[in-house]
Amino acid sequence: MTMNTDPDTPPPSDEIPAEESTPHTEAESTPKDFTKSVEDAFRTGAEDAKKAFEKAMPKAKEDFAKGVHDLAYALSYATAFGTELLKEITPENITDGFREGSDAGKRAADEVIRERKERAERRERETEAESGEGDAGPVMA
Repeated sequence: MTMNTDPDTPPPSDEIPAEESTPHTEAESTPKDFTKSVEDAFRTGAEDAKKAFEKAMPKAKEDFAKGVHDLAYALSYATAFGTELLKEITPENITDGFREGSDAGKRAADEVIRERKERAERRERETEAESGEGDAGPVMA
């Protein structure tokens, strides 16, 4: 074992504190400090946002409910007002228009259905006639 004769060097010890055994450089501590600062900033920001949200939420709910109420009121008012006004101004014209349009639509649908049935019956007769051509037909004596 060699003896240390340098007066600035402390005597050897079995128990060297961890901080002294590995000296920290500025380059090593900066990323750790930066990471801790970022974590603290996120934590603080999240806490502040949560407090602001909890404070603002009742007011937002109240404003939203009032907005929904006002929208429902406006729609109901416009519907009722428009309906009553139309009944007073042109009740017969509207009724006649609905009746005539409904009758015309029914007639058109009946015509389409009739034409399709006739076409289907015609095709059926043609198919029977084609399949019957190969037969000699009834024998006449």
